[in-house]
Amino acid sequence: MGKKGGGFLTTLVLALVIVVLSVGIGVGISRFNFAERMPLIGPLLQERPAQTETSPVVVEGVRGLDRLATVRVTESIIVTRESGGDFFERLFSGERVLLVASGDVEAGVDLADLGENDVVVREDTATIRLPEPEVLSASLDEENTRVYDRDYSPLNVRPDDDLVEEARATAEERLEAAARENGILETAETNAEQSIRAFVETLGFEEVRFE
Repeated sequence: MGKKGGGFLTTLVLALVIVVLSVGIGVGISRFNFAERMPLIGPLLQERPAQTETSPVVVEGVRGLDRLATVRVTESIIVTRESGGDFFERLFSGERVLLVASGDVEAGVDLADLGENDVVVREDTATIRLPEPEVLSASLDEENTRVYDRDYSPLNVRPDDDLVEEARATAEERLEAAARENGILETAETNAEQSIRAFVETLGFEEVRFE
């Protein structure tokens, strides 16, 4: 019995010694900052910060969006074109075309030329300077564009088809002008910022700012 009691006592003492040493080592690590004093062990003890994408990666990602069309509007206008100069020209070749035109105008930003200086990354915040919004396209809706009326002078025997093409070209220009007057560029800028913000946030950034 005496030997068994002595063995149990020895085991208990050893267990207490191990506990004390473990606590002491833990206190030593926290007090003396082994992470800094022991460079080989330090990186394993230190907590690694969350990684975020660097500026070049953000630039390449945004460039990939290319010509980002962010708004499309439909406009309708009436265009009149006339041919003939003086009285005699109008008498023999005068013509009047009335075109009712409808078409779509798209606007957005061209991101292909975005440079690394246009994106600044600081920790979890990305600041982006976007190109100015622009009209990307203006095209006629062929199903809803037609020559509504076409008048000829009494002696005109050769209709001028080029006059219709001129009316169509004028219609495209006026469609774009009407869209600009109705604020398409402002809407394009707002929508572009929203789209790019959503994209850059998927790269791990918590805040996206625009200049």
